[in-house]
Amino acid sequence: MPGVLQVEAMAQVGGLLVLNSVEEPERYSTYFMKIDSVKFRHKVVPGDTLLFQVELLTPIRRGIATMKGYAFVGERLTCEAEFMAQVVKNK
Repeated sequence: MPGVLQVEAMAQVGGLLVLNSVEEPERYSTYFMKIDSVKFRHKVVPGDTLLFQVELLTPIRRGIATMKGYAFVGERLTCEAEFMAQVVKNK
């Protein structure tokens, strides 16, 4: 799996994490502002099962969330990155 798709999938998981922390999440959207400190550790090949772990680094303030994400194949860390996203109410 290309690294850029691993980062995209991690960002999607982070968006779900952030929206899960607000009331009525269907009324909000998440926009990613920054992706930093991306490190690719190991190759992901067809047949591998990729698991994501994302955590908030700080509480959400003024609609801004800072997260750190990890991708694993089994016990092996394959990718990690830090994300910043903004939660915006839909019109």
